Amino acid sequence: AACPADCIRVVAAENTPEHRISAGERYAAVYEINLSRCIFCGYCEVACPFDAITMGQDYEMSDYSRSDLIFTKEMLLAEPLDRTPLRAEGE
Repeated sequence: AACPADCIRVVAAENTPEHRISAGERYAAVYEINLSRCIFCGYCEVACPFDAITMGQDYEMSDYSRSDLIFTKEMLLAEPLDRTPLRAEGE
């Protein structure tokens, strides 16, 4: 509901003990952004409670098909950063 252009589609699903995806009760089974409607306001980035949404400078707004401008969760996932922990686990 943070998106004024209504370009984000989220379908939530429940975590179960047998099929746990995240630490919370629910997770985003479907997460899509229609970049042909996005106005790049950044409200989604501000509203996300887990800093899972970040905006960057790497985007391309031209394509031959409008359907190719709908990005899924898998398409939007970034590679994890190679971070060195300040403290080793168990210390």
